[in-house]
Amino acid sequence: MKKKFLTALLVLLFVFSLAGCAGTSESPQDQATTGTDAIDPAGEITFNAGTYTAEAPGMNGPIKVEVTVSDSSIETIAVLTSSETAGLGDVAMDSLTNDIIHHQSIGIDAVTGATLTSTGFLTAVEQALVEAGGDLEALKTAVARENEGQIVELEADVVVIGTGGAGTSAAVTAAENGAKVIVLEKAAVAGGTTAMGGGFFAADSAQARALGHEPVDTDYIFEKWMDEMDWLADATLVKQFLELSHTTADWMEARGIEFQKTKAAVQQSHAEGTNGYHKYNDHTKTSAQLTAMLDKIAADHGATIYYETPAIQLMTDSRQVTGVIASAKDGSTLHISAKSVVIATGGFVGNTDMVTEALKGVQVNASGYNSNVGDGIQMAVEAGAATRGLSAMVTHTFAVAGGDAVEGDYEFMERYQATNSVAYMPIIPWINASGVRFANEDIVYDRALSGNAVMSQGNYAYFLYNEALLNLLETQGARAAGMLDKIAMGPMPEITPMDFGWNKLTEMVDQMVAAGQVVKADTLEALAEQLNMNPRQLAETMKKYNEDAAKGVDTLYCLSRNKLTNC
Repeated sequence: MKKKFLTALLVLLFVFSLAGCAGTSESPQDQATTGTDAIDPAGEITFNAGTYTAEAPGMNGPIKVEVTVSDSSIETIAVLTSSETAGLGDVAMDSLTNDIIHHQSIGIDAVTGATLTSTGFLTAVEQALVEAGGDLEALKTAVARENEGQIVELEADVVVIGTGGAGTSAAVTAAENGAKVIVLEKAAVAGGTTAMGGGFFAADSAQARALGHEPVDTDYIFEKWMDEMDWLADATLVKQFLELSHTTADWMEARGIEFQKTKAAVQQSHAEGTNGYHKYNDHTKTSAQLTAMLDKIAADHGATIYYETPAIQLMTDSRQVTGVIASAKDGSTLHISAKSVVIATGGFVGNTDMVTEALKGVQVNASGYNSNVGDGIQMAVEAGAATRGLSAMVTHTFAVAGGDAVEGDYEFMERYQATNSVAYMPIIPWINASGVRFANEDIVYDRALSGNAVMSQGNYAYFLYNEALLNLLETQGARAAGMLDKIAMGPMPEITPMDFGWNKLTEMVDQMVAAGQVVKADTLEALAEQLNMNPRQLAETMKKYNEDAAKGVDTLYCLSRNKLTNC
């Protein structure tokens, strides 16, 4: 007889963390093609002339390249297939292609903001060149940058560091008002975190008014948000954001950012009382649209835009900021004197040490723009700035540890892996490392609430399933297992499919069991021992959980599923 089993899924948290001579936009392509002849950093390199293909994993899937070589040089590189982010990954690969052909070397740095894409692309090109008979050691010789060691003195009225939504807006506004502007961006493309979003909130935009949408009650939202944040947020900034958000939306639309007003909310928690959602027409084009805004101020107002040029230090005199020092892609160091410096470098979600310090030891996985490593914050602090609010994090999602390593073709999930969906279920108990249930699982409907709950337990928590429930999800879907629409992630049913089976779910779980990421046992006591929990505590937790479920009343956290009565 087949034994029934219990499964404990280890869950980890993710955090997701705003006139004169003609100007120039120093794009990666411009910087990479300086000079007329290809540079051979390691002397004569020979190949077996021909065309070769190779493939390596990128950020979003495999990257397949086609490399054509003569008997002595790399001639062309083409990307045959790729799922990398439009406007970011493709730009990075274009930049790397130019660099490789120009320098005749793969000993070049990854593009900031697209590290995983860069690594996958370079690996695929490397494999093709090795197949062509190239000397790998010679090909990976580090490339000397053309202007290494040179210092370039520049002047500006305004220097803007960062080209996300905030930095780009600051640069455009300054240039349109007559300032001489220099923009520094360490990535190969504009956009930052703004380009990763699907849209934004704005109260009473021109689009909303034209559509006749009901006005947004900003006073209500202000009170609601501040209550939810226990008034730890800066009330002045929140109020200002709400009151000015419509002008921001209208300003963006007038400058080429394409979006549409929508009444639909992504999360259930946002479904009522806001009516301020604006969705990008095509979120993959946001980066290109921000880049176009910068190109326009370069052409019309003489602004200079430097990509792949990180700011490294603020220049000061008697504690007054007087400019910026930056490291240009060509190896030169820019000393830019300026009347005003705008730091718009985002947060520090990509800096593990800073995140762990801010969260007092809790470790999370970055689920945002990983190039945001706090460099702007650190530069400001070194120049004498004070800090506040560094512990404020956008807790975004959580996922089963090891889920991203599951292999196979699982058709029912197109956008999110099934292993993440298993974590986002309110129909199973959430247990901490001590074997204690720690939350009303219905809060899964709100990513901020559920993320905060998991984070409050430390570095991880466990979600418990039994065999019958996993089988029910696999064969019939979430509704049959007890999920209600109001606590699903609608209108995003692909995250937790309600009415069809989660194909091969148990096969996925078995893979994670084999990898040691999921613990499986025949009894609660055996499960607790494997998890280093007190078996008696876990047994008591589950006894109360099951007794309350049988009565239809959650006496601990007032859980509402299955039409439980109000507590």
